[in-house]
Amino acid sequence: MRVVVVGAGATGLGIAWDLSLRGIKVTVVEQGDIAQGTSGRFHGLLHSGARYAVRDPKAARECFEENKILRKIAVGSIEPTGGYFVEPEASNSDYSQQWVQAMNRLGITMREASLGEIRLRVPELHPKIQRAYWVPDGVINGFELLFRMRQGIEMQGGTVRLFTRLSGVKVGPLGRVEGVAVQSRQGGTEWIACDGLINAAGPYASEVAKLFSHPFPMRLSRGVMLVFAERKVSSVINRLAPPGDGDILVPHHRISIWGTSDEETRSPEAGPPSIEESRRLLSLARDLFPEMHQWRVLRAFSGVRPLYQAETSSDSRHVTRDFTILDHAQMGGPEGVVSVVGGKWVTYRLMAEKAVDAMVAKLGITAACKTEDVLLPPLGESRLEPRRDRVNLCECEEVSGEEVAAWPEASLGQLRTRTWFSMGPCQGTFCLHRVAETRLADGDVKRLDSEVMSLRRERDRGMAAALWGDNARQWALSRSIRSQVLAEVESE
Repeated sequence: MRVVVVGAGATGLGIAWDLSLRGIKVTVVEQGDIAQGTSGRFHGLLHSGARYAVRDPKAARECFEENKILRKIAVGSIEPTGGYFVEPEASNSDYSQQWVQAMNRLGITMREASLGEIRLRVPELHPKIQRAYWVPDGVINGFELLFRMRQGIEMQGGTVRLFTRLSGVKVGPLGRVEGVAVQSRQGGTEWIACDGLINAAGPYASEVAKLFSHPFPMRLSRGVMLVFAERKVSSVINRLAPPGDGDILVPHHRISIWGTSDEETRSPEAGPPSIEESRRLLSLARDLFPEMHQWRVLRAFSGVRPLYQAETSSDSRHVTRDFTILDHAQMGGPEGVVSVVGGKWVTYRLMAEKAVDAMVAKLGITAACKTEDVLLPPLGESRLEPRRDRVNLCECEEVSGEEVAAWPEASLGQLRTRTWFSMGPCQGTFCLHRVAETRLADGDVKRLDSEVMSLRRERDRGMAAALWGDNARQWALSRSIRSQVLAEVESE
């Protein structure tokens, strides 16, 4: 038997990994690259569940339990930073009491931290913070974890087809899915026979469902995040207040990510943030980090949350962050098709387990889920491990020639997510040419030049949303170096 999974984000690859461990043949179809959508455009937070304890207790408890599982199965891709929920001076103390009660009721680990502890650990915080609580938050190296899952899927005999678009779904005369049509970048249509189809396309899930004539309503929410050029804190910092815009700071490698906003959108494409959005997000930090406006903003980016709610709500902040498994046959659609929507990055494994449980029940298979206990295969040296002495092509993120050589088929754009080169403070000003030089042996200079300029444009888009202060000066310097020293010429 074979199951086709649509989407190579955290949920899609998690589903494929689960299917593979149950002995089921699987093919993943992804229109872009791994983590090209929501899974690659988030702040990296390994939720403890504390953020949702009051308003969304089911999602909170799931986050807490999955947090513990991921620390066990994805060692090396999780940084156990811990986190603090801090109450600013003008906060609502009633909410703090509700939060403490909810945390105790749900059994989510926490402890009250002294003001001396929080000021010692996070000196950048506002001096008039009223109280703080430690929680088991952490940081996910999302790209690395996903590539580990892909490796595991392929080791089990599965297939992950990137840059391959789903273009059709074949439903047989008895109303059961029998196969899918896909198109690659090379053109032409290919049919893949299958016994089941799992739709894990994130914000595109309803669009995918149109291919088998059974779309469903979704609530898409766009969020903007700011990236700072330094790791300003060593632990995750959350505002102790109802979830809102600008209330989380996450340390990530050598940078910090501040987020996020929440704006309803109709498009599954996030689109680049504006300077106005970035400045507004920055202004929301005053009661937590009064000096944040003086930090160097490196870039801004946005992502789309694929929320699901059968009933309408006026505010997407009030839509549950829990996930939903849709059995299309039970809703009048084709047999053998399951969609999974909603959820959080930290709950991807649980979402995959429930989606696969629904599918194997349809296929008459009794194999149980194993992903809670099976460790993800390592890729090699983790990005969270200390760097050994060696010559680095990317000095900001300490990416070596050996790391680049480990991905011989990857384009320069793909190497960014596979190695983190060009992600640091200089945004690839120098290292892009060093990495490109390692690809010269291929002989296709025209293609390589196109990849260089494509990555430049991608980096520039993020910087353009934060062009003020030091970042504006860095951008101008980078452009001058690229044109006058590196002789780059941007085509019209």
